[in-house]
Amino acid sequence: MARKSTTDNKKRIEQLLMMAWNTNSVARILAIANQILELNPDCVEALVLKGDHLDDSNESIELFKRALNAIDDPNNCDPFDRDIVFLTVNQRIAFAYLGLGELDKAFEYCEVALKFEEEHQDNEYLHDETNSAMMKALYYRVLIERRDWSRILSDSMRDPDETLGRAFAKLIAAWCMSGDNAKTVCAGLFWDILTIAPDVPFYILGYMDEPDESDPPEANEDFHFSLMYYDTVAVTDELFNWFSRGTILFGLLSGRFDSKEQDYMIDAIDKLGGFEEYERMKEILLSTEDSVVIETLAANKCLTE
Repeated sequence: MARKSTTDNKKRIEQLLMMAWNTNSVARILAIANQILELNPDCVEALVLKGDHLDDSNESIELFKRALNAIDDPNNCDPFDRDIVFLTVNQRIAFAYLGLGELDKAFEYCEVALKFEEEHQDNEYLHDETNSAMMKALYYRVLIERRDWSRILSDSMRDPDETLGRAFAKLIAAWCMSGDNAKTVCAGLFWDILTIAPDVPFYILGYMDEPDESDPPEANEDFHFSLMYYDTVAVTDELFNWFSRGTILFGLLSGRFDSKEQDYMIDAIDKLGGFEEYERMKEILLSTEDSVVIETLAANKCLTE
């Protein structure tokens, strides 16, 4: 009888999880998660589901930690999913601690996740490119928040993955450590960012709207990254102004602004000291294709003065 009851509970939990995945109502999702936890208080998916939809970060962290403690029991978590769940739950805890400003704890959980990922290099399921990039982005975001510029530069030099988080952190750390030579040192790092994700600077500065359902998945990934890094380039006023100047310059030359925006952006770049550079590059460029614009800007040493 007990075995039948356990089997019935599992089937009911699966039904409830499907219902949760098919609704956008936070209240409904929390109600379903609580129903599941009444059937199995250690159901990892329900603990994570509830933690993801609470406003209280401390309460979410406690639920995520309960999920980690329950993860090795096959009654609570599918063994096939165990590793990816372990990785993503550690990421959630790190992100929650970052939001609370508890940087040492956030860093601790980032390190656990990255170490686990490195130790399981043979697990292709674990190494989803998007998940890995976001984990690196979170790790570097914590380092930026800690103002650990030397650690960023040393880790980024050893990091073989050319992720967006690495590129942004390297730019910010190099700027903060380069003094009067910051522009010369950082121009190439700015071109690296544009090469990886040319729209991200526009999301960060609010020059592009949030993607909609018709946009490709990459646009949503770029937008979510920008939400995590939106304030990082404001670490100094000088960096923010220089970054804005470079973004506007690239936007004008690559045709990203419509006719109504163009006059405003030309005025803005003039105030940022980049109007003559824009006029010069406008005469040189033969194409608005992103790669051509980036290569031409780099070849002509733009943003270095």
